[in-house]
Amino acid sequence: MRRRLLPPDVPALASRLRALEEAWRGKRLDSDPLLFPHRYGRPDDREAAAFLASSLAFGRVASINASLERLFGALGPHPASTLRKRGGEEAGLDAFVHRWVDAGSLRPFLRAVGETLRAEGSLGSLLAAGDEGGADYVSALDRFFSVLRERSGVPAGHLPRGLRFLLPSPGEGGACKRAHLFLRWMVRSGDVDLGLWKGGGFSPARLLLPMDTHVHRISRYLGLTARPTADLRAAREATGWLSRIDPADPVRFDWSLSRLGILAECVRDPHRSRCGDCAIRPVCRAASPSGRPPVLFRATGALPA
Repeated sequence: MRRRLLPPDVPALASRLRALEEAWRGKRLDSDPLLFPHRYGRPDDREAAAFLASSLAFGRVASINASLERLFGALGPHPASTLRKRGGEEAGLDAFVHRWVDAGSLRPFLRAVGETLRAEGSLGSLLAAGDEGGADYVSALDRFFSVLRERSGVPAGHLPRGLRFLLPSPGEGGACKRAHLFLRWMVRSGDVDLGLWKGGGFSPARLLLPMDTHVHRISRYLGLTARPTADLRAAREATGWLSRIDPADPVRFDWSLSRLGILAECVRDPHRSRCGDCAIRPVCRAASPSGRPPVLFRATGALPA
């Protein structure tokens, strides 16, 4: 007999997530690369800055911020205009390194962005052109990144590791957290998100939860997914449960959930010493008094659709 994790108590989960959302509303923008597009006033600069910032959003916050400060310093006060004119040829980036992304990967990446801004006018137009609808944007993202890889000027069989990482293939089953983070910033409005892409097929209802290791771990604590790895299936499972709370905007809770991990408010601690007054503690399966997650299983049978 197979055993499966019990599904979350949706009404209780909704109440606690709304409390968590309120606790973090508009707070600690300094802890997120979304800080950078907020520096610009023009929509085209915000869009370009958001794509670059989300693409390099991996690693420690201090390291991400330092790399982005250097990149945007090279791009000047209007990054979209700079990319249209000189995409990939900006001065001051020859020694750029952010973990495994070096100048040899960054320059063709910027070239692809610049060519897209010249050809389509915006990154949003490119994504919309490849969007054939569906429950989420995974297929559209696949086409979007495929075009960017072609525009990088690097032959398909010779893309360096950093460029492959910057231009992924979401349909292959990875979580592709940074791609879905960019979509969240572009499509959602209100609070910290930019809401620049509107109309047509752009709808918050189609967004997937940006699934990094922190959000994946917390999603497991809440019973949103039983997947052992942060992948596309885990993101879809977690988003499916969140859509029962808010079908029109299921990823609205991503900001507050991700703050718990990024700011080390929720850590892997067998003694749960940091749980304190966390808003989601009453529905967290890792916050039992014994310090061990309660065993919440039921007999064989699929989880509710």
